[in-house]
Amino acid sequence: MKTNKRFYWKWGVLTSLILLFTGCSDDDPELASWELEVAELKSAVSRYSDIEAATSEGFFDASGFVPNMGHHYILPPRIDNIFSLKEPEILLYAPDANGNMEFVAVEYAVPVEDIDNPGVPPEGFSGDEDVWELNTNLKQWQLHVWIMKENPEGIFVAHNPAIGDGN
Repeated sequence: MKTNKRFYWKWGVLTSLILLFTGCSDDDPELASWELEVAELKSAVSRYSDIEAATSEGFFDASGFVPNMGHHYILPPRIDNIFSLKEPEILLYAPDANGNMEFVAVEYAVPVEDIDNPGVPPEGFSGDEDVWELNTNLKQWQLHVWIMKENPEGIFVAHNPAIGDGN
C-alpha cells in the first residue's frame, strides 16, 4: 500500500509540473505578442496605482479632467522620439465613486517635428492592434492603453465611456 501512495504522489507531482511548464509557455498560441507586452507594461507601472508614487517621481496633472479619459499626469523628460514600453510619458487617473484618484490607463506621446508631414506612426506594440492618433494641437503621435480600467471599446481606443464625463 505504501508503494501505491508513493507512486501516485510522484505521478501527481510529475503531471502538475508538466502542466505548469506547458501551460505557461511564452509560445502559447492563445496569447498574442502585444498581450504579453501589455502584461509587461502593467507590471512595470503597477506602482502608480498610488498617485503619490507618480507625483513623487515628477508626474503632474497637465490637463485637468478630460471626459472619457481622466486627468493626464505627464513626465516631460520622458517625452522624446522613443517608444519605451515600460516608461509611458503620461499616466491617466480618474476619480472613483469616493472621489479618490484611480489609476486607469497610460498614454504614450511621441513628438512630431513637421505636423504637415508627420510620417508614419511610431512602432509601438507588436502586431497592428494598437492605434496611434495624431494630435495636431500638441504635435504628437499618441497611444492610449487602458490597462487598469477596462475600455468596452478596446484597450487601445483613446476614449473610454467607462470613465464618463465627470458629472
